[in-house]
Amino acid sequence: MVELRGEDFLDVAVGGTILGTGGGGSYAPAKAIAESILERRQIRLVRLEDVPARARVVSAAAMGSPEVMLRRPFTTQARNAVGALEEVLPGPVNFVVPVETSGYNHLACMTASIGRRIAVLDADGAGRAIPRLGHTLFHLGGVSFSPFALATAPGRAITVSTSDFALEERVALNALEHFGWLAGLAAFPMTGEAVRRTAVPGTISLARRVGAAVREARRRRDDPLETVLEVTGGRPLIRGKVVGFQTETDGSYTFGHLKVKGTGADAGSLAAVRSMNENMIGWRDGRLMAVAPDRICYLRPDGQPVTNADVAVGEPIDVFVIEAQRQWRNPTALAAFTDTLRAMGFTGEYTRGALLRPGRDGSAA
Repeated sequence: MVELRGEDFLDVAVGGTILGTGGGGSYAPAKAIAESILERRQIRLVRLEDVPARARVVSAAAMGSPEVMLRRPFTTQARNAVGALEEVLPGPVNFVVPVETSGYNHLACMTASIGRRIAVLDADGAGRAIPRLGHTLFHLGGVSFSPFALATAPGRAITVSTSDFALEERVALNALEHFGWLAGLAAFPMTGEAVRRTAVPGTISLARRVGAAVREARRRRDDPLETVLEVTGGRPLIRGKVVGFQTETDGSYTFGHLKVKGTGADAGSLAAVRSMNENMIGWRDGRLMAVAPDRICYLRPDGQPVTNADVAVGEPIDVFVIEAQRQWRNPTALAAFTDTLRAMGFTGEYTRGALLRPGRDGSAA
């Protein structure tokens, strides 16, 4: 177990946002949680392998629209949601675990432990940001989303129990709209054995290391991208300038098409990234270079995190790719992204990023 404090939270905000595959919430609200809610706190972070098999674990998160997250603070929503869920569970919650990798949701999960005898697991349910709760490894590993609870900062809450996952998602979205598009979520109640079996370990520590590396690179005036690639084992897709970003909203999803024109050593190249809230497919010069669940991530040359909610035409951007964790490399997990990729017009199959080479089959950008 380690204790997070002070600068650790800002490092998680930076690193988690960079690793959030273009989604998961902007850096600004993550930074606000780090500075206004957690800065003077100490949060216990426990390794996944150290969780007792019979411990009671809940996934805690923020749920809302990116626009509302930028306008309204996230304070006690997750803590209230965990409290509401505990009322229908057979005993108190021992651990909370983030639903996905993102600066915002890593820190939102931590707020659920404030003032309670609850520790945070150094893990999450996806190892990347995801557009749907059905994309979590918890769900894919057979952990029930229900019962779940949504709550507001003042304490309004709803608790739902049903065996129909599609209904659960619809009810959650309807409740979220009723709560003004920002709420705390507590879901996927499970045992320590179940979370050890399904979660991606070490994700909060990785976010903290990435954030600390960026901070140190800025101090030394080193290249933040090279530092991040060294920490994550990622590879660059392109360094350049945003020359186009088209979006189309359909329900709770925003489909994006980013185009980046290479500069410097990448001059003459053109990259494209297609997203469904989070980044899903990447090409360079018309050649397929990355497919979800591999992680397509952004940062600015000065190390500032950037998401699809922040992208602006004319601004510089570095795009890089990190291979998906081993938990994703099985047919059941990969199939979770199939419908998403098909909806975006991608007709190829998942190929690990390290195996993609010019000339491999893939849809045109």
